[in-house]
Amino acid sequence: MSIKTVGILAYHRCSESDTIVAFEVLRGVPVLLELLGRKDEAPEVKLVALDDGPIELQMGSRVEPHAVLKDDDLFDVLYVPGGQGSGKAIADERVLNCIRRHKQQGKFIAANCVGVGIIHRAGVIGDAQVTCSPPVLRRLKEEGINVINPRTMWLGAPEHKLWTMAGGSSINAGTMALVNFLWGEEIGKELSMWFDSRCAVGYVLFTNEGPEYFLYPEAEKKIQDDTADNLLPPLKK
Repeated sequence: MSIKTVGILAYHRCSESDTIVAFEVLRGVPVLLELLGRKDEAPEVKLVALDDGPIELQMGSRVEPHAVLKDDDLFDVLYVPGGQGSGKAIADERVLNCIRRHKQQGKFIAANCVGVGIIHRAGVIGDAQVTCSPPVLRRLKEEGINVINPRTMWLGAPEHKLWTMAGGSSINAGTMALVNFLWGEEIGKELSMWFDSRCAVGYVLFTNEGPEYFLYPEAEKKIQDDTADNLLPPLKK
C-alpha cells in the first residue's frame, strides 16, 4: 500500500489526546523516513479542519490546522478522533460525507474512542469487528455493530481498510500499531522506541489486535447512561 497523504480530521471539541498524540506519532513517519534518506517515501501528514481558523479542543486548547477540508479532498489514510464534540460532528454532513468518500474510494480509515461512533454513523463499518470506548459501546451494539468483547486497545480489520482504537489510554500504542501495519516493522520498531510504545505493551504492538481491557460493568453502565446521548445521539425515529 503506497501512502502519500494522511489526514487527521479535527472538529470542534475533539479530544486533545486523540488528535495531537495521533498527529505526533503519525508525523514521526515522514521525520524518520527523511532521516533514513528515504524522503521520496515520506507521507504528508496534515491536521485538517472543517472551517477556517483555530479549532477549540474539548479541554479548551486551541490548535491551528494545516488546511481546511475541501469537498473533494482525499487522503490515503483518514483518521477520525473522538471527543466531547462527537455528537455534533455526527450531525455535520461534511464530516459524514468526507468519511463516506474515503470509503468509496478505497482509502484506509482509522478512528479512536467515540470517533468509532462517527464512522459508524457514516455507514463505513459494515460487518467489520471494531473496538471502541465504553461510552458508545452499548449503543454501537444496539445498532448492530460487531464490537469485540472484551474490548481491546486497538483492532485492525485490514480487509475492510479499517483500524479502530479504544480511547485515551490506547492512542499511543494503537496509533503505533497502525504505523507498524501500514509502513512495516522497520519503521514501526524504530518509532516504537521514539514514543516508548514497545516498552509499554511489548511485541503485541506488531499485531493487529491490542491487549484486552479489564471489565467494570457497573462503571461502564454509568458512563454510558451519563454520556451516550451526547457522544452518539440516538437515531431519530
